[in-house]
Amino acid sequence: MVTEQEKATIDALSHCINLRRSAILTEIVTRFLVAVQSPNRGGVKRTALADFLEECQEQIGEKQKLFASLLSEK
Repeated sequence: MVTEQEKATIDALSHCINLRRSAILTEIVTRFLVAVQSPNRGGVKRTALADFLEECQEQIGEKQKLFASLLSEK
């Protein structure tokens, strides 16, 4: 379960990266599960999770005003 504030943050992120809340959570969980099962600590599977995080951070950075305004609406 996520809190209402976490849901609002994920929804704001979804507007910035053009993915639905469920798609964002699925991306995170899927990449996490693949990374957890990888025996190689620094392998490609683990960097995929970090890459998704970086992509999200870049999109938020580019759309900071939109992100902030969506959060302030909640």
